Amino acid sequence: MNIEQIITTLNQYVDELEGILHRFKKTRDGLNIDLEDGYRLREIAIELADYIRDHIPNSIHYASMITQYYNQGITNWLGSSSYASVRDIQGVAKSLIKRIERNPSLFETSPEKIKVQNEEKKKFEGIEIITNRFHAVVMQLRQRHNGRNTLDVNDEYDVQDLFHALLTLFFNDIRKEEWNPTYAGGASRSDFLLPEINTVIEIKKTRKSMSTKELGEQLLVDIAKYKKHPQCSRLICFVYDPEGRITNPRGLENDLSNCDSDIDVRTIIVPKHI
Repeated sequence: MNIEQIITTLNQYVDELEGILHRFKKTRDGLNIDLEDGYRLREIAIELADYIRDHIPNSIHYASMITQYYNQGITNWLGSSSYASVRDIQGVAKSLIKRIERNPSLFETSPEKIKVQNEEKKKFEGIEIITNRFHAVVMQLRQRHNGRNTLDVNDEYDVQDLFHALLTLFFNDIRKEEWNPTYAGGASRSDFLLPEINTVIEIKKTRKSMSTKELGEQLLVDIAKYKKHPQCSRLICFVYDPEGRITNPRGLENDLSNCDSDIDVRTIIVPKHI
């Protein structure tokens, strides 16, 4: 498929999602999706994610965002997709169209770019599962029989320990990374290097004493740092925000994903509070 055909297909999905948004019905319980549109939205989320993986190089993170937004959209008592989730999926498609229009060289074969093979794809899907379900795992761990002791995620080290344990489900070689910059007033942290896929995972947890601006600045420092790392072709910045301290998580994700042409960067914030 050529670039024009890909953009046309993505625009068709954007238009179809716009139609679904217009058909939401307002009731005293909120905005509700039409039943048939709910079924179709699930199909669109699967189709779009597969289409991106199959036809658009170095864009797997867009496919993951679509899956993540769809899953988050049905986490309500009705189990039906929210208006915000449809809008967010549409926003991912629009952003991808802009990216292709601004950077058509994305489709050119480059020896510097590492292609994601089938085995690598499975590994990335494992990371996607961990990030999508991380908050649910934290909540479940608190439900122990007879109130027995458990791991409660209170700080960044707890997030690291739990994330490390979950990574062992998909990776045999997980290395603690010590290429950490010194932040003013902050302790040195360890990130995870996954040599099997040349990827580093940066772990953060929001806290009252750290503003969204400071968080963004720290992540930018990490991005600049890891693009010089000899084994890092991709950087995943995982931010755990259980209290909803980040006021615009999608905006921060978009600003800090693919913000550097020298390294494939994806920022994931969970859970997203609408």
